[in-house]
Amino acid sequence: MAHPSEKKPDSGFTVLELLVAVSVTALLAGMLLNITSQVVSTQTQASSDLETNQVAQFILDRIQEDLHCAVYRNDGNVWMAANILEDTTNSGSWVEDDVVAAKPINESLRIVPADWTTGPNDPIAEANNQLALMDARFGVAGTFLRFLTQAPELDPDVSNTGGGRAVSYQIIRHGLTKATTSKARYQLFRSDVTTKETFLTGYNLHPTEGKYTQESSNGSRKAGNIINPIFNDSDGKSTAFSLASNVIDFGIRAYFIQKNSMGEGNLVQIFPDVNPSSGGGTPPYNYMATNNLKYISNSGKPAKYSKFPEVIDVMVRILSTEGASAISAFEEGLIPTPQGYSPAEFWWDIADKNSDVYIRRIRVFSSGI
Repeated sequence: MAHPSEKKPDSGFTVLELLVAVSVTALLAGMLLNITSQVVSTQTQASSDLETNQVAQFILDRIQEDLHCAVYRNDGNVWMAANILEDTTNSGSWVEDDVVAAKPINESLRIVPADWTTGPNDPIAEANNQLALMDARFGVAGTFLRFLTQAPELDPDVSNTGGGRAVSYQIIRHGLTKATTSKARYQLFRSDVTTKETFLTGYNLHPTEGKYTQESSNGSRKAGNIINPIFNDSDGKSTAFSLASNVIDFGIRAYFIQKNSMGEGNLVQIFPDVNPSSGGGTPPYNYMATNNLKYISNSGKPAKYSKFPEVIDVMVRILSTEGASAISAFEEGLIPTPQGYSPAEFWWDIADKNSDVYIRRIRVFSSGI
């Protein structure tokens, strides 16, 4: 039996035990935070990939249907045309009012290896004088593509749905609505002219001799929409035929199929022309599908570069929602340019990290009308 004067040993933790417990707790918390961060990052990336993939498939499906139903006739007219836009003046509706650091012009054109002096040393790209489509950039406003198609009519109120009609694709930086507070976004527009208006205007998409120009009658689905699909009309529409927003690049490569002596087909690229022997590989990159000898002669290129394509590769680069917000904040001057970057370099650094590129090869089954 203990003597009444004896003290009981003190209960509790020693300083060493407390330090060990705190260290273990901190280690477990750090591991849990790291795991949580990785899960959130993976979930965000997966969500962004799913989002951009859905948008891309919608765009590519629409273009594919139009190209599958493309029409062409050897009548001397231009039945398809494409230009890589090196500035933002094409539509006349490109909005830059809130831009402090705009999408750069020079850094947005990357077709041949010489356009990417700091890029990877790729022997295949050097041999072909052309960058991989995943690495290519098609100008500050992308590719302006227009052609004639018999694709199914989208407007259920239109009675005549069987004739050929003009369509075009181009990127325009514009508000999603006509409200003054609507933030401008990079949108891919599909301009769609009615069958009747196409017939009245004529089947010739030549940029100067055709009638599909900004000066022609504008309004809902009229010829002028090929150039500028954005208008303020009495019907209250503010934008017409915007396929999707946050599309920061759109490009094509066009080919015809050349049979060799073995009867096999080889793809011969006709747009963009990157063959130095024909004057290709330098801007401007323009294309017209026609058999008109005057048009071919004026182009200064061999006749094969005016053939109607049989295969087209389509590329779209799409920003995630987070990427679109980051680009918008940078353009408005809310994000400073980091040291060691130029504004042009940082614009594309944000874009590359927050966007996905999607490519589809499409067979063109052209027919006459």
